[in-house]
Amino acid sequence: MSRRRKQSSGHPAKRAAIRTPGKPADSPLVRAAAATPVLRGLRGLATWVGEGVAVTGTGVPRPGDIPDLCQALGLEPPPFKIRTASRVPWLMSLWAVARAADVIQIRGRKARPGAGLTTDALETWRNAFVRTVDGDDEEFIEGAEGGALVALQVLANVPAGSAVDEAALDATIREAAQAEGVTFDVTAGLDLLAFFGAVRRDPGRVTLTPLGAHLVSFLHVTILHELTPA
Repeated sequence: MSRRRKQSSGHPAKRAAIRTPGKPADSPLVRAAAATPVLRGLRGLATWVGEGVAVTGTGVPRPGDIPDLCQALGLEPPPFKIRTASRVPWLMSLWAVARAADVIQIRGRKARPGAGLTTDALETWRNAFVRTVDGDDEEFIEGAEGGALVALQVLANVPAGSAVDEAALDATIREAAQAEGVTFDVTAGLDLLAFFGAVRRDPGRVTLTPLGAHLVSFLHVTILHELTPA
């Protein structure tokens, strides 16, 4: 396993994601991408933002706006008084993906629409994942993002449709990571993959989906082979 150093010019997967031709609009992968929790959430969030909406000084939804935002996303608002957006972790996760994927942009105290949503659901989905896992300035991908990438590659090496014991997967990746002096949050990484519909999680088991297999194929040359346990 090796740590992948980011390039100052931006990760090549980002450039590839933008220029990769899309699949037919009626393809199973496009339909699957459109139905993922993350893409439904991003589209709902973009609709709520509209031409622009006020945010806090830290660039997150104002507490008083969160109930309306939850309803716009088709979800029940939290059953408690919201004093800060951080009290709603799932919403902050979606907000972070939306910012990384350029679905929304923060300028001053206002959220405005970005250019991240396209008419190609699979392209939007794929770009959102790449920019989420590689969207900061850290030198190496570790944490949840690194855990997601390494889990993808490990799952790609088992027969298609086969479930893998989650505890064994976590132990395998952690052991290899410790040998290299890096830290991957496998549980959070699997949460991220499930949010993107790249894996299916059952009690104690995890399975790579067709979308996940597509992601592995797309990212293999530029990211995943550098993070795979030897």
